[in-house]
Amino acid sequence: MKERLIIIIVAIIAGLFITSAGFFIYQSTKKGSDTPITKNVPKTTTTPLSTGTIFVRVSEPNDESLTAKRTISVKGSTNPENIVVISSNLEDIEIKPNQEGNFSTSIDIDAGANQIVTRAIAPDGSSAQDIKTITYSTEEF
Repeated sequence: MKERLIIIIVAIIAGLFITSAGFFIYQSTKKGSDTPITKNVPKTTTTPLSTGTIFVRVSEPNDESLTAKRTISVKGSTNPENIVVISSNLEDIEIKPNQEGNFSTSIDIDAGANQIVTRAIAPDGSSAQDIKTITYSTEEF
């Protein structure tokens, strides 16, 4: 009786080990796509709030978009003298726009839904912001 119990326990441990190894091999062979995943959603245009001469317009990424990339590009425009702060769930980046007021940078995002907050801060301390929601997923649809 004692030998049967030992054989059953060894068989369970071996089965768990084989199952775990198979799952690990399956996960490591899955290929992720670096192309953005797009879905047919009606195009909505958001107009950022303008307070006097300060504004910020984000042209990329689109609001409520879905991506398979961990790093996304953020592009937009504001007044050339402003400072632009871009925040995601993972990091904050401060950049200065060029002479025309255009800015562009890359920012890392977390798995799932991410709020990308782009804030332009004028020299007098006033600010304007634009908020976009970007979802990072490697699932195949």
